[in-house]
Amino acid sequence: MNAKELILLDLKETRRRFLKAVDGIPDEYLPWKPDAGALSIGHMIRHVLLHDYSWFMILTEQRLPTEEEKNPLWEVPYTSVQDEITHSSIYHEQFISYVESLDIADFASKLIQWPHRPIERYLGDALERKSYHDAVHTGQLLQYLRMLQLDRPDIWD
Repeated sequence: MNAKELILLDLKETRRRFLKAVDGIPDEYLPWKPDAGALSIGHMIRHVLLHDYSWFMILTEQRLPTEEEKNPLWEVPYTSVQDEITHSSIYHEQFISYVESLDIADFASKLIQWPHRPIERYLGDALERKSYHDAVHTGQLLQYLRMLQLDRPDIWD
């Protein structure tokens, strides 16, 4: 496998395992959070699923979505885990399609500047960080399930 194939595998596997982790969460737990400063289950699910939209904007337009672009996506009430997955799937497909279209040489030569932080990384590194971000939140959600004494799926298939 080359670098592009490995990064795509990582992005897809991270998403698959995240979806496996959230699949069994009862919808009535979407507002739950362990403390006042934490993300709710619904917020964390939406944050991860819509992360693809933000990353697509960073990679293609070197910016984050504007408030006008974000509000229709982020400000709707949480209704169900399945609705969150359904409404965000187009952004994941768009993001993966974009990564598939990239030239492998860009992974080690194209610099990506975070628009909201003084961070600059090569494209391959940036994409791995995106995957890591999603994996961290998968672990947080599994911990939430442990705290709620709900069944936790085995994501290590």
